[in-house]
Amino acid sequence: MLQCPIDGSALEVVANALRCGQGHSFDRARDGYFNLLVVQHKASRDPGDSKEMVAARHRILDAGHYARIAQLTAQIAVGIVDANNREGGPSILDAGCGEGYYLDTLSRAFPVPVQCAGIDISKWAIRAAAKRNTNCFWAVASNRHLPFAPGSIDLILSMFGFPLWDAFAAIQPDQGFVLLVDPGPDHLIELRSIIYPSINPTEPPSLAAALSAGYRLENEQRLQFGIELTNAAQIADVLAMTPHNHRATAVGREDLALLDRLAVTGDVVFRVLRREGRQP
Repeated sequence: MLQCPIDGSALEVVANALRCGQGHSFDRARDGYFNLLVVQHKASRDPGDSKEMVAARHRILDAGHYARIAQLTAQIAVGIVDANNREGGPSILDAGCGEGYYLDTLSRAFPVPVQCAGIDISKWAIRAAAKRNTNCFWAVASNRHLPFAPGSIDLILSMFGFPLWDAFAAIQPDQGFVLLVDPGPDHLIELRSIIYPSINPTEPPSLAAALSAGYRLENEQRLQFGIELTNAAQIADVLAMTPHNHRATAVGREDLALLDRLAVTGDVVFRVLRREGRQP
């Protein structure tokens, strides 16, 4: 399933490394992951989520606050993937997997063995993911340069991520699936009301690029639930794990820091898309 991020040739496991026929080699890190993000594909020295952001998300997820999202993700994935369509079980990629919480939950929910891979551009996220589940393949890599062979991935997860539809289509077979999970209009609205002077309604991202790349929307559903943050540390972690951490006003941060409890709304939209190929 894997291909070299430098020349596109097949990668094979040799001892504790991945190597291609052209001699490029990628060593397995001590924590169990591979770094397939070559320097020419990096936009900065330390791209992606920071160590602090990953740690904050890890604490919130392990506390169970987003368990409803993980459970529904697994339920949808089990329902749409044909467990008998590939030798060795279906292949699933979490593209932008963060610290591995959702892929770990999904992999344990399948009634048959699955080939699970998670990639993220953040080395801190992948280090945490590799410690969470040792049965999945984890790699530092980007959605723009996915290190997988054409037609090799049956289901791609994009959890609060940045899908690149042409790149996704390049590694999926016809009738492959993508499961998008995005914030709904009211996601964390109580927190947003504190850190911003005003709130503009937001909708899940447009699917125009997906349709252009040959995907069709099959199903959409919305999940809403309550989250009880019971101390100041949890409130700070929820802010730190989201993009709102970079956008909050100074006054908003000060107001939020005064709270030791906060009830917030989880509002998430799940969309299933199937690849049908580009239309003539």
